[in-house]
Amino acid sequence: MADNKNPFNERTLELQEVGPDTFLSVDLWRPKGNRGVFGGQVIGQAMSAAGKTIDSPYRCNSFHCYFLAAGSNDEMIAYEVRRIRQGKSFCSRLVIAKQSGRVIFMATVSFQRPEPSVLRHQYAMPLVPPPDSLLTREEHERRRRERAGKMVDTEKITEYNTLPVETRHIPLPSGQRGLPINAIWLRAKGDMSDLGPLHHQSMLAYASDFGFIGTSLRPFQLDQPDTNYKLSMLVSLDHTIWFHESFRADDWLLYVIESPRAASGRGLVVGRIYNQEGVLVASTAQEGVVRGSSLGNEDEALEFTSEITRAHGSKPKL
Repeated sequence: MADNKNPFNERTLELQEVGPDTFLSVDLWRPKGNRGVFGGQVIGQAMSAAGKTIDSPYRCNSFHCYFLAAGSNDEMIAYEVRRIRQGKSFCSRLVIAKQSGRVIFMATVSFQRPEPSVLRHQYAMPLVPPPDSLLTREEHERRRRERAGKMVDTEKITEYNTLPVETRHIPLPSGQRGLPINAIWLRAKGDMSDLGPLHHQSMLAYASDFGFIGTSLRPFQLDQPDTNYKLSMLVSLDHTIWFHESFRADDWLLYVIESPRAASGRGLVVGRIYNQEGVLVASTAQEGVVRGSSLGNEDEALEFTSEITRAHGSKPKL
């Protein structure tokens, strides 16, 4: 943590209490080129709002949400929390997010009292280069644009530098490029030592939306000049995150993403998040609108191999 000791910017997730179990955002970010505000920020703020109605020692174990309309950064978002159930082991909250009286987002959030368990297993963490050996997001973006013969987008780089999360892109071997997989290291900028577990969970929920649904587009290599595909829409529909273990959001975490299917104008992605010790601390899933057109005659679905298929073989197509 020696290189991450700057003060953490809490404004990204900060909420103002404006009524009983009702909270108002104080900051919203709309990424350049987006239809609306960053979905990850709405996720993180909604989780934070739900957490403000929960007593210790409960911690979030799952979060399921739907994006119903694009959020505007011209007006702050109001989060209304409804206390659905308060049990001994679990409790549940419903969060409704509104702008100008219109519902734009809703989430169900479950909290669990920590308990020990002898029934444990996990997928092993992939062997990848450590974060300190990789390019920063700014360096990666500059190199990617230069490789494609494009001008460096300084406005976008400035935007990256203002975000509360830093990332390290893990390059895939040449033989794996075009596969529907992705892997990045990420962590919150600044020291979060004085903040509680729920704040770390909300921050990771925010960060879990980075590079997520875009993984479903990787087989079509839209960033390559000779691609036969053109993207017309990419919008998140829902998002889920399950928390398995405690972690620190200001430590490096490995985000491994796969997209098992894109069809019917939708793409599905699933993710696993590990700490540096190899412990699987969270899992994610998201579906989004993925629309585009083919510039050639491609009308058959591309097909790839999962780990279980490698172990047992695949069923031939009929």
